Amino acid sequence: MVEHLVSCIEAKLGWGNGKNWSNSDFETLSEQIFEATKKRLSVTTLKRIWGRAERIANPSAATLNILSQFMGHADWRDFVNSQKSDTDTPAFIQIPWQKILAIIGVLTIGVALLALNWDNDKQPIIKEVTYHKADFEFKSRTIAKGLPNSVVFDYDVSAAADDAKIEIQQSWDTSKRITINRNDSVATCIYRRPGFFNAKLVVDGTIVEAHDVFIPTQGWLGLIERDSIPLYLDNENVERKGELSISSNVLSDYGLDPKVENTSVSLYQMQDFGAIDTSEFIFSVRLQNTFEKSATGCRRAQVYLIYEGGAIGIPLSNKGCVATLNIMAFGQFIDGKKTDLSAFGVDFSDSVQLQLLSKDGELQIFVNDHLAYQMQVLETPAKIRGISLHFEGTGRVEQVELSNTKNLVYQLSE
Repeated sequence: MVEHLVSCIEAKLGWGNGKNWSNSDFETLSEQIFEATKKRLSVTTLKRIWGRAERIANPSAATLNILSQFMGHADWRDFVNSQKSDTDTPAFIQIPWQKILAIIGVLTIGVALLALNWDNDKQPIIKEVTYHKADFEFKSRTIAKGLPNSVVFDYDVSAAADDAKIEIQQSWDTSKRITINRNDSVATCIYRRPGFFNAKLVVDGTIVEAHDVFIPTQGWLGLIERDSIPLYLDNENVERKGELSISSNVLSDYGLDPKVENTSVSLYQMQDFGAIDTSEFIFSVRLQNTFEKSATGCRRAQVYLIYEGGAIGIPLSNKGCVATLNIMAFGQFIDGKKTDLSAFGVDFSDSVQLQLLSKDGELQIFVNDHLAYQMQVLETPAKIRGISLHFEGTGRVEQVELSNTKNLVYQLSE
């Protein structure tokens, strides 16, 4: 049945057999699943489901539930039930009336015996438990500065039932849950990437409390991305002479060659930028993917402006790869397979200017001073809390500026 679910997803996407998908296709699927379900499955998990990485013999119930929800079902059980065809229903069999009477007689005697032996005092009592936010306490505090960073969660879950399953979920990722003891009051989690997260207290699968966890950086942080634990780069390997860069020499020091395997690097600047929000801002960045012969040939770059509760994600790539690009902003997901995003195809032989302008309820996106896309912004403004830049292979950033009509909020230092 798992294979059938996989086939249904392939049919829905229309990308052909998953055995022929690229890494970018799995990244796109991960984003589409998140947009549809608000739950995320990692690229590695998806590859395992599709048999493209070390296969999981029995995928977890949580993974199957998310994939089923992506297909429009309530959960995995609902998907399985929906696939039952008419052939699963036994055909009506004609039974002689004498046998029917005999069966009825046996059933009648059985019911009578059960009634005689039934002890009303021993009937099971099903008690529904209703939880309220006021019944619980859930707070957090960070331990250190920089990354990785541990967060201490202080909680009181004594209102939960004795046999309740109680968990803390670190972020949007349901796989990042830890089980906690009802009688304890402290738990710790480690965060390996900076960002703005929404931690949740979960009782028997229901979120009863949630609050934001902000993991800032100290200046710019460079990472070599990996599915589990990223590699942290020294500042001198990232920022110098008024620009940011992660070069091939840096990757070589870690034994990595983007010509042979997909390698992604990231730059993060997470801080409190003050009184600037999504309703009005100008964000501009000049960047270049500096690796000419990446494993995919696409030379992708991705720019994120992170706000409280979400992010604006803008992609760039070689012109031949625009069909693999996707824009993410304000709860919308613009799929390059269904939308003309050719304006985001660029020539990375030189640096590229990207600008985001939010004003009067509209976001305009400019690539090399040409309007590439526009859309409506959030009705309720959200504070801007970070910038992240991602490159397939290696990359360089010459200029970063964030401002509104009143102030220049951030500028990459000379």
